[in-house]
Amino acid sequence: MKLLKIVIAVTSLWLSSCATSSQPIQCEVSGCNNEICSEKGKKMISPCVILPQHECLRKTQCEVQSSGKCGWTQNEDYRNCLKRFMNK
Repeated sequence: MKLLKIVIAVTSLWLSSCATSSQPIQCEVSGCNNEICSEKGKKMISPCVILPQHECLRKTQCEVQSSGKCGWTQNEDYRNCLKRFMNK
C-alpha cells in the first residue's frame, strides 16, 4: 500500500510538471542556404550545396504544421514553383 501511494505521488508530480512546462513550439530557418525549417533553438547545419529549387522556399513560410512539427507550409505559389524542378 505504501509503494502504491509513492507511485501515485510521483506520477502526479510528473504529470503536473509536464503540464506547466509545455510551451508552444516556435520554428526557425537554418541550414547553409536557409533550406531547413526546424524547431527554434535547434539550428541545423547542412552541406553548402545550392539547389535551384531552394528559391521556392521564398514563396512559403517556416512554421508549425498540423502534425505539431516545424515545416514549410505548402501553398499554391510554393507548389507551382517546385513543379518547375520536377522530373517529367
